[in-house]
Amino acid sequence: MKFRAKLSGALIVSVLLHAIVGTIGFFFWIDSGPANEQDSIRAVLMKVDKPKLKRKTAPKRARVRKKTTDQSNQPRLKVLTSNAPVTARGVVSASTPTDFSAAGSLDLSDGMSLNTNNVEFNQDSPQIGRVIENPIGRTSSKDARPKSRLVQFIERQEGPQKIAYCVDLSSSMLGLTPRKLKKILSIMQDSLEFLEPHDRFNIITFGSEISFFRDEFVPVTDNGVSEGASFFDLLSPKKSDTYADKDMIEAIQEIQKISHTIVVLFSDGILTSGVPDPNLIRQTASASARIFTMGIEMPVDFPGAVMLAMLAADSKGEFWLVD
Repeated sequence: MKFRAKLSGALIVSVLLHAIVGTIGFFFWIDSGPANEQDSIRAVLMKVDKPKLKRKTAPKRARVRKKTTDQSNQPRLKVLTSNAPVTARGVVSASTPTDFSAAGSLDLSDGMSLNTNNVEFNQDSPQIGRVIENPIGRTSSKDARPKSRLVQFIERQEGPQKIAYCVDLSSSMLGLTPRKLKKILSIMQDSLEFLEPHDRFNIITFGSEISFFRDEFVPVTDNGVSEGASFFDLLSPKKSDTYADKDMIEAIQEIQKISHTIVVLFSDGILTSGVPDPNLIRQTASASARIFTMGIEMPVDFPGAVMLAMLAADSKGEFWLVD
């Protein structure tokens, strides 16, 4: 009996414990369930598309309406070449057709024109304004004289200019084709005629020595330009008797002693002082005015062309390889 009593007591205690555990588990599942479900919702990534931007169209330009002001009190009339009668709207028409038989036949072929010398007017005829017999026409662009690159460079400079034309006549220029030399000298000659009256110019040559055309800059007059052009015709390279000729760096340094604004240098770019010194070339160019260098009968990568281009670049000038 005691054993059964203990067994039933243990059973009751076990049932109570399971009931208590079940109750606690039931409430714990209710509290934790929504929390777990909420955590799973927070883990979902939402992709929101950006709103599309509408294309803005530029406002149309406002139309400008023309306002006509008619200060006269006269009615507006329309002249018609018909036989319609005059209407109340002020439309005037010819009462009878115009007779063109008196004009005869007209020959308007090439080389023919209307003869207006025999035109007679009656006293009742309306007054006719003055006729321009020889109107002045604008010069055609084909008739305009072309400008070389040198002339265009000079015209871009502001104010009065003192131009020093520097020509290489050293022994190294003897291999230059005479036709090519004449072409360069002709370009310089032509630029003289485009100079303005307030400009000045001079011509410097270098070879065995450095020579000046005039001690002072020459004014731009008919005589001055003519003498300068004639001097260009006499220039030709000569073989030097000295050991070494003067080169373009020495010529530019000599020109720097006088006031000038532009140096027009034509040379083959070969220096007689030995190995070219880039620092000396840059110093000489930067201390000078703008240098417009010209070369011919040489490739772009020729050492002389490189030297000429360096002089032009460091002096804020321009290099023209004529070929």
